[in-house]
Amino acid sequence: MKQKDVIYAVLAVVILMVAGYIGYTQLVPKNANGKSTTVEVEKIGVIPGDLDSAGLDRIGDGGKVIDYNSTPDLSGLGNSAPFGP
Repeated sequence: MKQKDVIYAVLAVVILMVAGYIGYTQLVPKNANGKSTTVEVEKIGVIPGDLDSAGLDRIGDGGKVIDYNSTPDLSGLGNSAPFGP
């Protein structure tokens, strides 16, 4: 083997090692401080039907609560050429 071939082989090995290390660190999660790597889910109980009037007034006040649910624009349905004529 020539010296040029040896340099290319060493460079290829270094590239494969770096790619393997990056792949391993991205695919295998770390277990920091003995914590579990499972997903935690919070269950919300049943909301009682007899809420107090102060809570209902806060929910209904438009100045304190913002409704982020916008109505979808359905004006283009059934258009035979949606991207132009």
